[in-house]
Amino acid sequence: MAMISFRPDEQTERELRELTEGRDRSTVLRELIHEAYVERLYAQAREDAERLRHDEADKAERSRIAEEMGDPDAW
Repeated sequence: MAMISFRPDEQTERELRELTEGRDRSTVLRELIHEAYVERLYAQAREDAERLRHDEADKAERSRIAEEMGDPDAW
């Protein structure tokens, strides 16, 4: 397991003290890193969805599939 060290500024140190109140600092930092990672994945998914929403080839493919499937109420 890698050791990570960083030099927090005063504001970050205050915020970290509040976040770790009664909790292990390492656990809190792992949670924060995980949350940031998940948020990054969601942001990428939103960007991809927005890009595909405007992609003409993708729109045509969705239309073709919808036509092929017929009336969705029949399902």
